[in-house]
Amino acid sequence: MSRVATIGLVLAAALADRSGSHTLAFDALLLAVPVTAYVGLRELGERSAYLWGLVLALVMLATASRAPALGDASVPPLARSALIACIVVFCLQAVAALADELRAPKR
Repeated sequence: MSRVATIGLVLAAALADRSGSHTLAFDALLLAVPVTAYVGLRELGERSAYLWGLVLALVMLATASRAPALGDASVPPLARSALIACIVVFCLQAVAALADELRAPKR
């Protein structure tokens, strides 16, 4: 469930940025930091732990780079790039999970 919360918060931040609600996007990313850290710790024994570590780093980068620009009419390019990279990692995780499902023997 926490994975879904992290993905939801990151997507909510992207949608908030798209609609111009940059403060709401910052709040969603700020909330996503501890949720993502929790998911990363829960996945320590799994292959995906490294990807969750990368997601955590990207979420922290996106949050930290936009903090000084709160109240501005635009998002810093580094924050936008980190958010997009985070979404790309989510897509890669989904493709990897689908590939595992397709390779699994049928019961």
